Amino acid sequence: MATLAQLEDQIRKLQRRADVLRGKESVEVIAKIRAMMDEYGLTTADLAKAGAGAGSKNGAVRPKLPPKYRDPLSGATWSGHARPPAWIKDAPDRSVYLIDAVSRKNGATKRASRKSGRSTA
Repeated sequence: MATLAQLEDQIRKLQRRADVLRGKESVEVIAKIRAMMDEYGLTTADLAKAGAGAGSKNGAVRPKLPPKYRDPLSGATWSGHARPPAWIKDAPDRSVYLIDAVSRKNGATKRASRKSGRSTA
Protein backbone atom coordinates (compact mmCIF):
# COMPACT_ATOMS: atom_id res chain seq x y z
CA MET A 1 0.00 0.00 0.00
CA ALA A 2 1.24 3.47 -0.87
CA THR A 3 2.13 5.92 1.88
CA LEU A 4 0.56 9.35 2.16
CA ALA A 5 3.78 10.99 1.00
CA GLN A 6 3.88 8.77 -2.10
CA LEU A 7 0.28 9.57 -2.94
CA GLU A 8 0.85 13.31 -2.48
CA ASP A 9 3.90 13.08 -4.75
CA GLN A 10 1.81 11.31 -7.39
CA ILE A 11 -0.85 14.00 -7.08
CA ARG A 12 1.74 16.75 -7.58
CA LYS A 13 3.15 15.00 -10.67
CA LEU A 14 -0.30 14.46 -12.14
CA GLN A 15 -1.27 18.08 -11.45
CA ARG A 16 1.84 19.29 -13.29
CA ARG A 17 1.00 17.03 -16.24
CA ALA A 18 -2.60 18.29 -16.24
CA ASP A 19 -1.41 21.92 -16.15
CA VAL A 20 0.89 21.33 -19.14
CA LEU A 21 -1.90 19.62 -21.07
CA ARG A 22 -4.38 22.38 -20.18
CA GLY A 23 -1.89 24.97 -21.42
CA LYS A 24 -1.42 23.17 -24.74
CA GLU A 25 -5.16 22.72 -25.22
CA SER A 26 -5.92 26.33 -24.33
CA VAL A 27 -3.57 27.54 -27.08
CA GLU A 28 -5.53 25.44 -29.59
CA VAL A 29 -8.90 26.61 -28.26
CA ILE A 30 -7.87 30.26 -28.39
CA ALA A 31 -6.72 29.81 -32.00
CA LYS A 32 -10.11 28.27 -32.91
CA ILE A 33 -12.00 31.06 -31.17
CA ARG A 34 -9.96 33.74 -32.95
CA ALA A 35 -10.51 32.05 -36.31
CA MET A 36 -14.28 31.94 -35.70
CA MET A 37 -14.33 35.57 -34.56
CA ASP A 38 -12.46 36.58 -37.73
CA GLU A 39 -14.80 34.47 -39.87
CA TYR A 40 -17.90 36.15 -38.44
CA GLY A 41 -16.38 39.59 -37.92
CA LEU A 42 -16.86 39.55 -34.16
CA THR A 43 -14.99 41.60 -31.57
CA THR A 44 -14.56 41.20 -27.83
CA ALA A 45 -17.13 43.98 -27.42
CA ASP A 46 -19.64 41.78 -29.27
CA LEU A 47 -18.92 38.95 -26.87
CA ALA A 48 -19.37 41.18 -23.83
CA LYS A 49 -22.63 42.56 -25.18
CA ALA A 50 -23.96 39.08 -25.97
CA GLY A 51 -23.04 37.77 -22.53
CA ALA A 52 -24.64 40.67 -20.65
CA GLY A 53 -28.16 39.32 -21.01
CA ALA A 54 -27.40 35.64 -20.82
CA GLY A 55 -29.58 33.81 -18.34
CA SER A 56 -31.92 36.68 -17.53
CA LYS A 57 -35.29 37.68 -18.95
CA ASN A 58 -34.80 41.44 -18.94
CA GLY A 59 -31.10 41.51 -19.89
CA ALA A 60 -30.00 42.71 -16.44
CA VAL A 61 -26.75 41.29 -15.14
CA ARG A 62 -27.08 39.82 -11.68
CA PRO A 63 -23.92 39.80 -9.61
CA LYS A 64 -22.53 36.43 -8.61
CA LEU A 65 -23.26 35.68 -4.99
CA PRO A 66 -20.26 35.19 -2.71
CA PRO A 67 -19.64 31.65 -1.46
CA LYS A 68 -21.10 30.79 1.91
CA TYR A 69 -20.06 27.13 2.18
CA ARG A 70 -16.79 25.33 1.31
CA ASP A 71 -16.07 21.63 0.96
CA PRO A 72 -12.90 20.98 3.00
CA LEU A 73 -11.92 18.04 0.79
CA SER A 74 -12.22 19.53 -2.69
CA GLY A 75 -12.27 23.25 -1.92
CA ALA A 76 -15.50 23.60 -3.92
CA THR A 77 -17.80 26.41 -2.78
CA TRP A 78 -21.54 27.09 -2.82
CA SER A 79 -23.43 30.33 -2.22
CA GLY A 80 -26.33 28.66 -0.44
CA HIS A 81 -28.73 29.47 -3.28
CA ALA A 82 -30.11 27.20 -5.98
CA ARG A 83 -29.63 23.45 -5.91
CA PRO A 84 -27.07 22.27 -3.32
CA PRO A 85 -24.04 20.40 -4.70
CA ALA A 86 -23.61 16.70 -3.96
CA TRP A 87 -20.96 17.28 -1.28
CA ILE A 88 -23.41 19.15 0.97
CA LYS A 89 -26.90 18.10 -0.12
CA ASP A 90 -27.26 15.28 2.43
CA ALA A 91 -25.29 16.92 5.25
CA PRO A 92 -27.28 16.87 8.50
CA ASP A 93 -25.56 20.05 9.73
CA ARG A 94 -24.45 22.46 7.01
CA SER A 95 -22.95 24.87 9.54
CA VAL A 96 -19.75 22.79 9.63
CA TYR A 97 -19.18 23.83 5.98
CA LEU A 98 -19.69 27.56 6.60
CA ILE A 99 -16.87 29.77 5.43
CA ASP A 100 -15.54 31.91 8.26
CA ALA A 101 -18.33 30.80 10.59
CA VAL A 102 -16.96 32.77 13.55
CA SER A 103 -17.10 36.16 11.82
CA ARG A 104 -20.55 35.36 10.39
CA LYS A 105 -21.86 34.63 13.87
CA ASN A 106 -20.34 37.86 15.23
CA GLY A 107 -21.81 39.83 12.35
CA ALA A 108 -25.23 38.30 12.90
CA THR A 109 -25.05 39.16 16.60
CA LYS A 110 -24.14 42.77 15.86
CA ARG A 111 -26.96 43.13 13.32
CA ALA A 112 -29.51 41.60 15.69
CA SER A 113 -28.49 43.86 18.57
CA ARG A 114 -28.60 46.95 16.31
CA LYS A 115 -32.16 46.11 15.33
CA SER A 116 -33.20 45.69 18.94
CA GLY A 117 -31.30 48.80 20.04
CA ARG A 118 -29.03 46.94 22.46
CA SER A 119 -25.25 47.18 22.55
CA THR A 120 -23.02 44.11 22.20
CA ALA A 121 -20.13 45.69 24.14
